[in-house]
Amino acid sequence: MTQDSVLDTQLLTQYHDSLGTDGLNATLTTFDQIIQSYANLLHQAAKEKNEEQLRSQAHKVKGACNSVGLVQLAKLMEQLEKESWEWPQAERLLIEWADSVIPHRQQLQQWIEQEAH
Repeated sequence: MTQDSVLDTQLLTQYHDSLGTDGLNATLTTFDQIIQSYANLLHQAAKEKNEEQLRSQAHKVKGACNSVGLVQLAKLMEQLEKESWEWPQAERLLIEWADSVIPHRQQLQQWIEQEAH
């Protein structure tokens, strides 16, 4: 998956221009702190097979991911939030999302490091 399909580099460039590297890193620290609790709530809703709660949490996670330029992760959450699905499909999307968080976050960190130089 290319960096452009994973990251919203236009948004990130705007953030970097206005916040600088330190400001962008501070924003990501906040993201890292909240995304874990959001993910826990997502998985709890899936475990309980609570569709309304899962869709609500997916909306929150989508917003958090979009706010830091992680567009591919946001797209996965948008599918959970808005599309019609059966539980096995929802569970696969959650697994795909969870498996993608760390590598996508690493790509974002690499992008920031490249911009800092």
